[in-house]
Amino acid sequence: MSHLDVELPVESLDEPPRPKVPPRFRADTKVATVAPGGMSSVGPGVFAQDVTEKALWQQETRSYPFGTQYFAQLLLANSSFDITGGNQSICRQLPMFGLQRFVDIFSWASNPQLSEYVGERTVAGKKCSQWQLRSPNHSLSLCADGNIPVEFNTSHATTGIPGTSSYQFGTVVIGDQVPESLFQEPLECKEFAPPCESGLGKAPVDLDAFVFHPSMSPADYNIEDQDIADVEGDAFFICGDRLQGNGSSQIDHNYTLISRYALQISPAFGQYAVCNGYPDTTPAGPSCIGGDPRLVGKEAPFFVGEGESRCATESISGFWYSLPKQGHCPDGQSPSATAGTSGCTWSIQKRLKTIQQKCLLDTHHFLDLCKADFVEKKGFPRSVAALHAAFESEDLASGGCPDVGGPKSSRVEDFAMVV
Repeated sequence: MSHLDVELPVESLDEPPRPKVPPRFRADTKVATVAPGGMSSVGPGVFAQDVTEKALWQQETRSYPFGTQYFAQLLLANSSFDITGGNQSICRQLPMFGLQRFVDIFSWASNPQLSEYVGERTVAGKKCSQWQLRSPNHSLSLCADGNIPVEFNTSHATTGIPGTSSYQFGTVVIGDQVPESLFQEPLECKEFAPPCESGLGKAPVDLDAFVFHPSMSPADYNIEDQDIADVEGDAFFICGDRLQGNGSSQIDHNYTLISRYALQISPAFGQYAVCNGYPDTTPAGPSCIGGDPRLVGKEAPFFVGEGESRCATESISGFWYSLPKQGHCPDGQSPSATAGTSGCTWSIQKRLKTIQQKCLLDTHHFLDLCKADFVEKKGFPRSVAALHAAFESEDLASGGCPDVGGPKSSRVEDFAMVV
């Protein structure tokens, strides 16, 4: 049978009228997200859209065992803005997160060729009719009381990682009652977050830094325009990456080494950049998005906390840092106390050790420790201890891993990156 011979669905006499969700509405929401590896949450939110203006605002507060994430997304026609940090908001345009342009996510429900009636439900005390998208590849459902949305469910994938989200709508406000301010680009989307006041005028601080990277060429040891972490932050990164990928990396498939560096950095931290890739990865990198071009960026993993915890001194899951190329100090120099306003912001003192990730993940069963930490929800003591032990010793019986050395190159500039 060709696609021209497919019998189109027809409306049943027993079906209620298909919902036509108001083109402009706003509602408080209760949002539940589920993802592999313990990354699940339930929290309050706000949803608003205007189909005519091609505008959508979606705001969520997500509570995780490692902290509270404040996340919002604004879609304006073909533009997307991702806003985090709560009352100390930070804005980026991140192509790897969520929708990248406006789409009327409810329009399919009114089309008999796209929607299928599957029965009546009661959601949070409200009776509604359930409609399912007719698609083998996408899972969308809408429960509506007439034209008013009561619950919307979707399955999705972010960077290849499957997940589900459920939105329960409170009182729906329609038309001119919806504030136009919801659909206006925030001021923070036009400029970077300022440097931490607590770090202005301060001398550089030492950072015991870890980075997960490839091993295909000497360039893979260059940490300019890369994201690095303290020991807690890197343990959390490796755990989250591997748990969400069921044991295999979902973010950087050819990252095979973990290196430890002694750095000096300015504590006048700026907006964190999301960096990925190396010159010999696919796609080629490094590529950094959304961060300050000179200041060392800092955040608690996954944008957790007010201001993403950029200026905080403690985080249960450690910290992630971004190292912009423009901020790299010339050889033999360190950041000055005025680095918050001018000059270089970070320097490499020494590459301390590099290990094969298989030693940590396979020999020392790191994934099992990650799972135990996620289940207990009291930080990541097992994972952090295992990562620390891998670098403190080369004795496998003591949890150590052999040092595989630095880049194999005769070029002076390669060694200058990792002395």
